[in-house]
Amino acid sequence: MTTLLLERYLGGLYMLAGPFTWGLFLFGMIKGRDRMSLLKRPLFDLPDPAPRATILVPIKDEAHQVRTCLASVLAQDYPADKLQIICIDDRSTDGTGEILDEIAKSDPRLQIVHIKPGELPGGWVGKSHALHVGMKQATGDWLLFVDSDVALTPDALRGTIALAEYKRFDLVSLLPKLINETFWEKLIVPLGGAATSAMYLLPMTNYNEQPNIAFANGQYLCARRTAYEKIGGHEAVRETLSEDIALAKAMKKIGLRPRLSTGADFVSTRMYNSFSMVIKGWARNFFCGSAGRMPKTIGAILFVLLCGFSCYAAVGWGIYRNIHPLEWPGGWGWILAGIAHWSIMTTALATMYAWSGNSKRYAFLFPLGGALLIWIWTRTLKMCATGKVEWRGTQYAHRAGEGVVNT
Repeated sequence: MTTLLLERYLGGLYMLAGPFTWGLFLFGMIKGRDRMSLLKRPLFDLPDPAPRATILVPIKDEAHQVRTCLASVLAQDYPADKLQIICIDDRSTDGTGEILDEIAKSDPRLQIVHIKPGELPGGWVGKSHALHVGMKQATGDWLLFVDSDVALTPDALRGTIALAEYKRFDLVSLLPKLINETFWEKLIVPLGGAATSAMYLLPMTNYNEQPNIAFANGQYLCARRTAYEKIGGHEAVRETLSEDIALAKAMKKIGLRPRLSTGADFVSTRMYNSFSMVIKGWARNFFCGSAGRMPKTIGAILFVLLCGFSCYAAVGWGIYRNIHPLEWPGGWGWILAGIAHWSIMTTALATMYAWSGNSKRYAFLFPLGGALLIWIWTRTLKMCATGKVEWRGTQYAHRAGEGVVNT
């Protein structure tokens, strides 16, 4: 094969991997967001009478922010006689338990369950165990599992249950607004969210025709009790670090209807507050989402390298070809293709940053953001290789596709 033919062949492959792939990605982003825009105002009306609802909040060592979360939970405008609120103090050692008891004294609606250090059974992940223990007191027909680092609008629960009842959904999980305050949060967190959506095909959760694809976000997961009990509850997923995804998949496999919705107008959270926490947290998230398997993470690294950074290589090669010319595509062919690739990619990234509430200008920093994503994924691969991961102060041993052992 001559140099000219080889270069034309590579040029064709580059056009597919670069501009064409990012065009499809942008189209998929827009269609997927539309598919996941389920919960919006004006809200559907609750049935009359309203079903009973229980909010369960597992909390471990969150003394610094638990009051904010509980204030928003206690402010829910759901009918008071139909609402139960249970907080599970999961082996906290930083005074969280005392704060919960203090709040409960001033608001009798709040029920507190304490799990003492050392009481996590073998073969259980802490969060699933805490919710399993809390469920022993739950009376609701609907169960809302909420992480302790989120804040809810007053109509969040009412709107979610009204939507689920009207549409006959069995589970509704919301993707929150990601509050980012530092430069590194604003750069990396939205990229992590977009990568998660692409790697795990989030919008496909809402297609009944895809029974093997499902996703849920444990920060805000509302389940019909009958459906939850039908799949065995948290006991059935006690050994997985991604219990939210496992619950959604279990429901979908037996013909139930889990749904994933954008929820930035109803739920918000600041996931991490430092550079090191952003890196460690997202590495752990990708590890859990992939159940400790490597292929998706390796594919993500290759995507950024071959479909992302290749636009800069194309422009650089085009400049070289202008100095050392060949026939078509020539130097300018590569340069124009690289510019088209960069333009489509940057448009997609700017759209993603805007949707997450951040400045579109961060899209221009993709060389830095993409490199940091690759660093995060290399840490994920290390976790996959060693099977070791730390989650909220508990060390777990994990094998790909299998359960965990807390150590």
